[in-house]
Amino acid sequence: MPPEALFNYKNQNSAVDVWACGVIFLSFLAQRHPIFSLNNSSKVKNFTICNLIPMVCLFGSNAVKEIAFKYGYGCMIPDEMQKERVPWSQICVVQDANAFDLLDKMLCLDHNKRITAKDALAHPWFNEVRGQVRIQGNNV
Repeated sequence: MPPEALFNYKNQNSAVDVWACGVIFLSFLAQRHPIFSLNNSSKVKNFTICNLIPMVCLFGSNAVKEIAFKYGYGCMIPDEMQKERVPWSQICVVQDANAFDLLDKMLCLDHNKRITAKDALAHPWFNEVRGQVRIQGNNV
């Protein structure tokens, strides 16, 4: 769940969908789904907290507190939780600098700075695929 939805920001837009695609992309690169699982047997029952915990685990409490403040919320996170973000290289099985750059842009906590769908499709990570499509298209 993107921060703007989690914090009930009223002017949500297609950046929510880019976030969702980023989460799916992260799952592919990490080769596991879900990245975090807080299932029904979890002792954590609060919907907001269940969504906040994975965000803090990925992006660190400092960044989550900052974006919560931007959306008009305070955010008390226990000091025991990590303060800084975890590098994608520690989460992902697939190690690719272009993929990590695209992830950074798709999973930007600030929806105003998140990459657009159009710009995401133009990202260098897709260059190889674009080349294959052109070659296949010429052969048809």
